[in-house]
Amino acid sequence: MPGQNPSKIKSQEPSQTQSSALELDQLRNIVFGAAKTDLEAQINKMRSDMQANFQSIAKSQQQQIEKMQAALEDNVNKLDERITEVDNTYENKTSQLTDDTNQLTTELETIDINSRQQDDEIRKKLEDETEQLTTYFTKQHHQTIELLNQVKKDLNSSKTDRKTLAKLLATVVSNLENDEDS
Repeated sequence: MPGQNPSKIKSQEPSQTQSSALELDQLRNIVFGAAKTDLEAQINKMRSDMQANFQSIAKSQQQQIEKMQAALEDNVNKLDERITEVDNTYENKTSQLTDDTNQLTTELETIDINSRQQDDEIRKKLEDETEQLTTYFTKQHHQTIELLNQVKKDLNSSKTDRKTLAKLLATVVSNLENDEDS
């Protein structure tokens, strides 16, 4: 082949390689043809079974996911209803407490006003009664002093004896005791 052109050698080689490969394929087909066909059929069946199993598993998982999602949505809805109920109860209780507080505040203000009025009335009554008692005892004191002065004058002018003086003083004491009892 020393005299051959290198490009011709290259072109002959691929055709020889191709024909060798074809012959080899034919030999394989003769020797292993039935086994190869069985093997390909088994592979195709396994592929088909696996796809069916994957689809079944995917469908089952999809159903489980849908069930879980439905259960989750149901629980979320129930929780939302419960939260709304608790919020409403809280608002009602808060409103009731506010109303009760306002009512108590009003009642306390009324009681405070009434208490002040009663205190003022009691204070005025005490002042009036104190003034009346002061006036009464001042009047009694003046009357007693006048009476004693009168007795003193009478004693000085008449020079009565001691027995008469004792009787007069006893009368004054008796009058004072009667006035205090009244």
